[in-house]
Amino acid sequence: MRIIFDYQTFSIRQARGISRYFTELAVALGRLDHADVQVIVPLLASKLLVEQRDKVAVTGVDVSGVSKLPTRIVRAVNRALFPLMAAAAKPDIVHETQYDKPQFTFRRAKTITTIHDMIPERFPEFFAFLEAHRFRIRAALERADMIICVSESTRRDLLELYQTNPARVAVIPLASSLTPVNVKPSDEVEPYFLHVGARYSYKNFAALITAFGISKLWKTHQLITFSETELTLEELKAINYAEVPRKRIRQVRGDDAKLASYYAGATALVVPSLYEGFGIPVVEAMQCSCPVIASNKSSLPEVGGDAIRYFDPREPEAIAELMQSIASDSTVRENMIAQGLVQASKFSWEKCAKETYAVYENALR
Repeated sequence: MRIIFDYQTFSIRQARGISRYFTELAVALGRLDHADVQVIVPLLASKLLVEQRDKVAVTGVDVSGVSKLPTRIVRAVNRALFPLMAAAAKPDIVHETQYDKPQFTFRRAKTITTIHDMIPERFPEFFAFLEAHRFRIRAALERADMIICVSESTRRDLLELYQTNPARVAVIPLASSLTPVNVKPSDEVEPYFLHVGARYSYKNFAALITAFGISKLWKTHQLITFSETELTLEELKAINYAEVPRKRIRQVRGDDAKLASYYAGATALVVPSLYEGFGIPVVEAMQCSCPVIASNKSSLPEVGGDAIRYFDPREPEAIAELMQSIASDSTVRENMIAQGLVQASKFSWEKCAKETYAVYENALR
């Protein structure tokens, strides 16, 4: 089976959850029998995919180090050249990696699209250009022969919000790409709670700041957000309003090895999101022997199962109570770590690849 991943997510330099998913999926599919996998991206901007070129066939020129080359130019060139390059490969499957508006179709190939979440639809107040987004989603759904959702929660939302045939929709969970380590961060001498990833409005980081203040845990713990983005002015105001000393909430960044060490050293990962399409940090933390307390919304209970503890993300007092509980009881932490390792073992990129390959076969039938 000839499988092609398109250029869309790989036209962007920074590593994101979506580009990691497609990179890991392409690599894992390539290890399966009868799967001929190729990523076609004429101008390759994704550093994450560049690092994996020895593991998956990639057709394109590496421009990830050309910082002055605008993303819009990369996208335009890729959109123009991809149809010719893809047609020459004579694919059986074309797996689209975002929701662009391709001006081409492949006569013989089947088209697959992955829906990660319905966040813009559920939280329109946080997003501009919502109608343009909906137009692209509808077009992608109409093109697709089969649709993959990363969680049952996302599937339910998709079926509710868009007129989609349930028979064309499969649920395939994601996985973690981290290698667990036993070494804690050498520069962290105090206990800390950990938050991982972007802090968009729906991620609800402000509620975590409030909970940290309510709990008074700042007297003994730090709150660390592992993210590429420094704390914003609004977040600094929230810290001040919560009466938390500024130095007790910090932002750090780094590679996967550093992230794994921060999981290993954390009192717990806290996930206060109002919505997650899947929630890879939950699996990462469980895999790295880090207890997790998380929002009881969307896909998070589905991913964490009985291994993690849940709170209402709109109630900072409930978040504070769980943080205090896990900080004060080592037996609870140890039990959560053991349960988390079992739960994390249910997710792997190999399993994701096999289930995705089955979707491809179904589409061809």
